[in-house]
Amino acid sequence: MKIKYFLLFFLFLNDINAQDSLSEENYAVEPDRIAKEAVSKIVQYTGLTPNFIVVADNNVSTAIAYLKNNNRIIAYNPKFIEKLNDKTSTNWAAVSVLAHEIGHHLSGHTLPKNSSPGNELIADKFSGFILFQMGATLKDAKTALSTIGHEMDTTKHPPKLARLAAIEEGWVEAQNLRNVNAYTPSENTPKECLTQFEYQCYFYGDDNVYLIDEKDNVIWYDNYGKPIIIGVKEKSTNPKYEWIYNYLDNYYGVDAKGNMWKETTYGSFFKVGEIKLLNKDKNE
Repeated sequence: MKIKYFLLFFLFLNDINAQDSLSEENYAVEPDRIAKEAVSKIVQYTGLTPNFIVVADNNVSTAIAYLKNNNRIIAYNPKFIEKLNDKTSTNWAAVSVLAHEIGHHLSGHTLPKNSSPGNELIADKFSGFILFQMGATLKDAKTALSTIGHEMDTTKHPPKLARLAAIEEGWVEAQNLRNVNAYTPSENTPKECLTQFEYQCYFYGDDNVYLIDEKDNVIWYDNYGKPIIIGVKEKSTNPKYEWIYNYLDNYYGVDAKGNMWKETTYGSFFKVGEIKLLNKDKNE
């Protein structure tokens, strides 16, 4: 009789251990499936070919993007992913976190191996933008940060409200672009630029091109293609120069050959760039 009870107790213990083992296995497998599937879906909506290596790492507190041996790595903590799913009851939370890390990779933030509040907001905006395209509501896009934002916040991250605002900005921007053509029929037809530029300005060591229009404004186009007035062309009181390039009260003299010169307070001067005349007929 004792032998019978012992066997039953032994089988009971084995059953418990088997369940615990299975539970731990599922615990390790499920976050891995969620993470890798999420990254694949996110990249699909960017139009790029997936080339990220997704790895589980218990030494990572949440998730992180980094480069190793020229490979783009996204590491995540399985317990963190599991906690996200438990607390939010949706996969969107994990998707938003991983989209944030992909945003770091695609924005080049992993190249210098540093972090800044500005970079974090850029990645947050990308997360909101891509989640809208994937079908998430604005609430879905904010779920992870709204639910456990304190665990995702460090001294290198901006305040939670700023991060939520960046996610919303990306989500709304994607919504506004839905079913909108990048170019209208009129914009798609080549036409002369409405603004007439007279000069192109180049500074040594600066890859940007600066333009001077017919109203003597110095124009620079930002990364969105929008013209920004950053300076002005002025008359020169110095006979050595034809005119003056004034940028935020930094004055550069332009001679008759189109060379740009910077003079120091000690009377010395050195060449800093060149000017190219665009409207030759108008000035001849």
